[in-house]
Amino acid sequence: MIRLLNLQDYDTWMALAKEVEPLFGPMTNSMAFQEGIKHCIQNNNAFGIENDKGDLAGIIALDKEKKEILWLAVRKKYRGNKYGDKLVKKAIEELDRNEDIYVQTFSKKMDEGKNARIIYENNGFVDWKEAGKNPANIETVIMIKRKQ
Repeated sequence: MIRLLNLQDYDTWMALAKEVEPLFGPMTNSMAFQEGIKHCIQNNNAFGIENDKGDLAGIIALDKEKKEILWLAVRKKYRGNKYGDKLVKKAIEELDRNEDIYVQTFSKKMDEGKNARIIYENNGFVDWKEAGKNPANIETVIMIKRKQ
């Protein structure tokens, strides 16, 4: 089940962020990141997917004004269950399909981001431009899903 996140989900989001810091870079000690999480939740721009036991397995955050997926992560123990794909589909539904949609993700040169890239590519995103290295020193790109 996909649902809007609320402030009670904050600690779970922080635990997930800690889990993916090797790929994304330091986040959990950043006040800007912590405030960004709260802002996304309070503005109904963050969704979570629960497994059949009600555990929050993954999270996606959006910027509806910029038509951008800001953050996507699935807990390691829940990967391989199509949760990331379902969250990206939810994001596409939530964002204005009369505009291009953007996401910064891993470069195709980086094995670490292969699964994320597959999810985005399967949902119609293509590489648009190089975006440099993220805080974890991993090469990234901006992908785009053209308006329909």
